[in-house]
Amino acid sequence: MKRFLSMAMILYVVTSTKIQNNQGVMDQYVNPGVQQQIDELTQSKIGHLVIDLAEVTMRVTGAVDSLTEGVKAFGRQIEERLNLENTQWEVIEGEHNAKVISLSSQANQAEFDINREKKVLNSELIPRIQELDDILLGLKAKQTDNNQSFKEAEAIRNIQHDSFVQTTTEFTDALRNIDEALDLLTDLFKSGDIRAAFIEISDEQKHKVNKALKQVKSNTEKFGHQYSSFIQALTNLTEGFNFKDRQVLKEMCDFLNSLRLNIFDALTKAYKDEDSQKQQNQLRIQQLTSEKIVFDQQYADFYQEREDKTVRISDVQTMISTRQADLKAYQDRLRTENNNYSANLKIHDDILVILSNLYSHLRNFYYSFSYDVLSRFSSRLIRKITFTTLLS
Repeated sequence: MKRFLSMAMILYVVTSTKIQNNQGVMDQYVNPGVQQQIDELTQSKIGHLVIDLAEVTMRVTGAVDSLTEGVKAFGRQIEERLNLENTQWEVIEGEHNAKVISLSSQANQAEFDINREKKVLNSELIPRIQELDDILLGLKAKQTDNNQSFKEAEAIRNIQHDSFVQTTTEFTDALRNIDEALDLLTDLFKSGDIRAAFIEISDEQKHKVNKALKQVKSNTEKFGHQYSSFIQALTNLTEGFNFKDRQVLKEMCDFLNSLRLNIFDALTKAYKDEDSQKQQNQLRIQQLTSEKIVFDQQYADFYQEREDKTVRISDVQTMISTRQADLKAYQDRLRTENNNYSANLKIHDDILVILSNLYSHLRNFYYSFSYDVLSRFSSRLIRKITFTTLLS
């Protein structure tokens, strides 16, 4: 039994050292101390058998080594593929993160721009448009009132002037008739002997005087109640006037001169009133004109501002629409990027699982195969040695 163990040890040493023997004879030994033991071993049949088995073992293990080296090389390729996959994934993930950051930033900026422009639109522009509409409506009413005031001032001035023309015409006619009556009465008064108390008067002269006095009365009746006393006196004179009495003629001339002076003063006042009314009308027109200039300028300014605000609103609405389209585009691109990333991540994870499983199976195969080959070979060798020992 002790000898058997020694032979097994020598077999192990032989199989543990890589001896090259192309002709079935061991020419070289890695360990010189083993050579002597092998020489002693070949002196017996079993020893020679052991040496033959060792040679067979070297041939078999050479093929096994080639297989295991191939498995190891394949394992290294898998490791390199894993490393390459992880390296490439780091690049993909970095690019993905950069795109997400960029698209998110652009989307946030677009959303910020939209909210800012909406705030400008709803808090500034639209309220200002409504305010301008109220202002323009108020100015339009003022312009209408101003225009109406112009018409009223013009109408009043026309009435005043027409009244002035009518009054001055009546006063002028009255003065002309009074002057005519005075001329007749003066002629009567101066006729005949100036010292005589009575004068001679013809029916024609009397008719002319009565006609003149009646015309003066007719003119005076148009002047209103302030001339009622004159009208009454003229009535009395025309009804019971004694043309022959020089004193009565004198009183009549004095009365007509007083009436003439009164009418002349009224005529003078009418001209002064006309000048005053004309001046007041001019001042009123100047005031209304100044107001109109202010109202028209204010209306033009506010209307232009409204036009500018309307254009600004259109621009802001266009900006909002554009930025909303930009925001949707950024969101769509971000969604697509995330979907692509998720799909690529699944592919990456699947590749890692496949490569990891393949590597694990390869390792298990390698260790299992090596152990199985050695176990089977050792079992056959031991059985062979045991059988040969029994035969000897």
